Amino acid sequence: MNNLEDLKHTLSYIHSELLRIETMAGTLSTIERDHYNRLTNFDQRELIDIAVEEQNASRQLGTMKQMCLSMAQKIEGLQTAIMSNKPGESARRVETH
Repeated sequence: MNNLEDLKHTLSYIHSELLRIETMAGTLSTIERDHYNRLTNFDQRELIDIAVEEQNASRQLGTMKQMCLSMAQKIEGLQTAIMSNKPGESARRVETH
C-alpha cells in the first residue's frame, strides 16, 4: 500500500473514532444533565453538591462532543482535498478554531 492510501485509511479511522467519541460524550452529557435535574429535586445539601458536579461534568462532556465533531469535520475536509488532489481548496473551507 502506498503512502497516500495509508493516509486515506488513517484519516478514515481517525474520523470514525472521533464520531464514536462524539456520540459517547453526547450520551454521557445527557445522562449527567438528567442526574443534575433529578438530584436538585432533593432537599439535601450533599445531593445538591453532587448535582453541581454532575452539571459541570455534563458541560465538559458537551465541550468534548463539540471538539470531536469539529475535528471530524476537519478530517472530512482533508479527505475531500486528498480525493480531489487539491489540498489547498478543501482545507480552506474547513472552519478552524
